[in-house]
Amino acid sequence: MLSALAGSYSRYEPEELAAFWDTVVAVTLRTPQPARDLLISTTTDRTGLLLAFELDDRPVVSGLSHVVRVLDRIGPPTGTDFRMALVRIALDLGRIRGPYGRRPTPQDEQMILLIAALLDVDSVPGLAALV
Repeated sequence: MLSALAGSYSRYEPEELAAFWDTVVAVTLRTPQPARDLLISTTTDRTGLLLAFELDDRPVVSGLSHVVRVLDRIGPPTGTDFRMALVRIALDLGRIRGPYGRRPTPQDEQMILLIAALLDVDSVPGLAALV
């Protein structure tokens, strides 16, 4: 989500990383179990996760396609809840990046909608009123 919205695959600004991790934690708290446990597992080794991400040379679309295949195998409700959590992370991060921290920029709105489509999420709560 971070690289899709920030347009970078490495060397994030400290403020970007802080906002991203704050968003992950906030969304994790609102995500039902057992999808919550999957999100928690991503925060236990933040440095290692970022390093692995930097070393992964796949484009965002390929990475999300892989995530979708894994979530399809997991199935509902966990797979569905995790997909929605990823979209919420993108939406919340977009809001932080947007004007006054209230709404995503039009460019980020489009990226969030693309992320939702790639994750096979039909609607983005909180974004429909903005587009």
